[in-house]
Amino acid sequence: MEDRELAIEGFRRWATGNLVDNRNRGIFAEWLVGQALQAIDASEFRREWDVWDLQYRHVPIEVKTSGLNQYWSPLRRSRPSFGIAVPKQIWCEQTAQWQANHQATRPAQVYVFCLHTSLPATNANVACPNTWMFWVISGRALDVRLGEQKTVGLATLDRLTNHIRWDQIKEAVDRLID
Repeated sequence: MEDRELAIEGFRRWATGNLVDNRNRGIFAEWLVGQALQAIDASEFRREWDVWDLQYRHVPIEVKTSGLNQYWSPLRRSRPSFGIAVPKQIWCEQTAQWQANHQATRPAQVYVFCLHTSLPATNANVACPNTWMFWVISGRALDVRLGEQKTVGLATLDRLTNHIRWDQIKEAVDRLID
């Protein structure tokens, strides 16, 4: 067998090429929000187990993702919901250990909820920012208004704040943290 150089792009396509898959769509949404905020350093890698997904202006941002369509049922509309449970433990990158969340609050200062809206979902439309809706809410507002609630749906998000477009994310986050 000949020695061959591994093609990293081939791996990336094999591992994450299906953007409709929930895991990959979620990671893509993190990247999409990071691009809107200009918060991704191209020289760094995504950290899978961080307490929050992004940092913008030294503020922790958590990205939550859902879609109107699921990969395993492409012709059926799903009922989107987002996990917002207060974590009992939080991963500490500095000590490489799990720590108890004694404050019993959500760890990020800002939450960006991302809903992919195209039916059926395809790689092409997942990759298009115009096929997404976003809600930007402070972690404190989630703690106060929703308490220990573990999931949130679209109707509740709409009661908490207005949905926005991708090109409005930065302005909405800036308003929350200024």
